[in-house]
Amino acid sequence: MFRETVHHAGGATQGIASEAHALLILRRGARRGCHIEASTDGGVLVSWTRREPRGALAHRSISLVPQMPVGTLTDAVLRDLAAVAGLRPARYGRDSIGRRVILAGLAEIGATRTAALRARQLVTDDRAGAVRLTLTARLGMLAAAHRTTTTEPHGWDRAGALSAGLNRPGGRAGMLRSSASAATCSCGQLHAWGGDRDEARRLGRDHRRDMARAFVEALPVDFTTAVTA
Repeated sequence: MFRETVHHAGGATQGIASEAHALLILRRGARRGCHIEASTDGGVLVSWTRREPRGALAHRSISLVPQMPVGTLTDAVLRDLAAVAGLRPARYGRDSIGRRVILAGLAEIGATRTAALRARQLVTDDRAGAVRLTLTARLGMLAAAHRTTTTEPHGWDRAGALSAGLNRPGGRAGMLRSSASAATCSCGQLHAWGGDRDEARRLGRDHRRDMARAFVEALPVDFTTAVTA
């Protein structure tokens, strides 16, 4: 479940959104080219801009905040979640002393880790008994996979020999100012330069938007079927 806040012309309206309703918002936002931004707590912000009848631009958004935040997704937790989301269906089983575990293909997620995933509402089981990730878990994984950063511009720096004769005030003779900033993402698919740090931040936002749209479009059919059942 999510706490939903809709920002519209009349202000903001709050309510509760089910997992199925949140998925509907995501899919509709992706189809309409909205900006989709996953958050590390397992929530998401869907925003867009529209032109009003008088020509002014209006900014609208829907934010979905999970009632149970996903918490810190350590590498170990991410591996367990990836196993559940694997190609082979996951299911509950019992270990040698009768404790509940998750069986995901050839992998077995131990009882303590299984209990933690269930307590944090990162997994659930559908009507057929298969164990699946929740939408909050998938959004948290998306945010964890795409952490963008920008670099501090160099500012004034010693120029090369060809420009060493430039006369700059304030003791900056022979120096050039660089405002360029690099934008990178933890996924390794973004390494670009912006003319300044604001432009680099925009490159990072655009990358996260593109990855979020691709994420929504690539959601497995068995997952979306289970959520909307």
